[in-house]
Amino acid sequence: MSAQERKVVRKKKKFGLVVEFIPVIRDLVPDEDTKKKIDDELKRAKGITPSYLADKYSIRVSTAKKILLEAEANNIVKRIISSRRTKVYSTTAE
Repeated sequence: MSAQERKVVRKKKKFGLVVEFIPVIRDLVPDEDTKKKIDDELKRAKGITPSYLADKYSIRVSTAKKILLEAEANNIVKRIISSRRTKVYSTTAE
């Protein structure tokens, strides 16, 4: 199933209403155009998280984490807040 196709899944509960939802299919590897957009945004972002990147560019959270770790290694962004669950990045002052 391609990313363009959307499938409505109906989940029947034992008690109550039937719930309909559309599962979100995210890309494992972003294409070159998306990668360029992400790099441009990382250079001008004041605060960015992996979940924000995943939602905006429809990529997986694990892929967004890898992109941010690569950017941190290349001194494009720096980690501002780091907790057990989330990390917030910002641009490095040049």
